Amino acid sequence: MDLDEQLRNLINEAPEHGVPAIIMEHGVIPVISAYAHQLDYSQYYLRQTPEENLVLTILASDQHPEVEKKVIYAFPTIEDAANFPDRKLNDADIVAQIVPVSQILFQMFTMKEVDSIIFVEKPENYQQSKEIYCNKLQTAIQQNLTILINSNSSNNIA
Repeated sequence: MDLDEQLRNLINEAPEHGVPAIIMEHGVIPVISAYAHQLDYSQYYLRQTPEENLVLTILASDQHPEVEKKVIYAFPTIEDAANFPDRKLNDADIVAQIVPVSQILFQMFTMKEVDSIIFVEKPENYQQSKEIYCNKLQTAIQQNLTILINSNSSNNIA
């Protein structure tokens, strides 16, 4: 499914999630689309537990081990997801689920425990990646929604 179809699905499904389609179409989708266009793939594989929880990886800097960030990795191929080295997990329990990029970005809007998602962009090369921070995506959507609400308010007054 290409990106335009994915975005149309998000708009169509919005009322099922309690979001008016107009808010989704004009407030959320432009931001998700902008971020999605920065990525190389229209879908990625996410690692999940058998309970369908996303696998969270905690990263720390060698220079500042007290500073940690919680990330989720998104992979271009199922092989990359399966072969990702993570010494803390029993890989036999991990499954890879393919997810449309628009859905990943939309879910980021509600993620509270995750700092970012690292999108691996080159198969078999975990160093070639793009990191999208949840708080930046959330802020961009909130700003876009504020602009949308303010422009509709002024249009209604005029």
